[in-house]
Amino acid sequence: MTGLRLFTVTLVALFALGSSAVPAPADPGGAAPGILYLPDGSPLTVKLGNPMVRASGNGIEIAVRSTALLRGRLHISGTAPHGAGAVTIQRHDELGGWVAVAGTAVAADGTFVATWRPNRLGTVQLRAVSGVPAAAVADDDPRAPQLSVSVYRPGIASWYGPTGPDQTTACGVPFDEATLGVAHRTLPCGTPVTFYFKGRTITVPVIDRGPFVKGRSWDLTKAAHAALGGDDGLIRVGALPMPAPPTAARAR
Repeated sequence: MTGLRLFTVTLVALFALGSSAVPAPADPGGAAPGILYLPDGSPLTVKLGNPMVRASGNGIEIAVRSTALLRGRLHISGTAPHGAGAVTIQRHDELGGWVAVAGTAVAADGTFVATWRPNRLGTVQLRAVSGVPAAAVADDDPRAPQLSVSVYRPGIASWYGPTGPDQTTACGVPFDEATLGVAHRTLPCGTPVTFYFKGRTITVPVIDRGPFVKGRSWDLTKAAHAALGGDDGLIRVGALPMPAPPTAARAR
């Protein structure tokens, strides 16, 4: 295959609390390092699992899954000091500071569970404070427990492979069975997109145009679809486009 380099696949096992990760398929990318083609020149990292992230401070402990879907239910659990009464979950806003997004009562045993539906994409910083927002700790209080959650946009992804030899994508990338990438209708060629599916996370570049079928958001290459652990049909993924590198090709 001309114009592409070989890159080692790093497989990172991240285990969720109380569950075990399933090894990645042997082709492409097994439990041991292997070799795959990546058109954007970066190594492919496959992360397994949706682990809990935890933080503590001011007598409050919180825990939440590290990955969430836009407008899906995200449960933030934890413990608070006796007599706290209530806990407020706040999201950091670059313009508005800390904004309340959920609240819940603290049970007699000190435990609580708050539910939030994320309304923005990307890395979201959360913290927990005692009481209602008016009684919250100061915005600059470093003792408040804080943690980050990655929020993805849900969408339907199909997959496709080359139809013949010496094939090139709409972005000018040589295309064969081992090519890792994704087709999108409008994102610039070379834009990295992180995908989440059933506990697996990969980042691949936009290398083609499509899909042109109503109701589908992404068209993964056969190798990228397999790396995510997809079956032979459509899969519902979480997707998060990342900033395009300076050398990314222009959209065609």
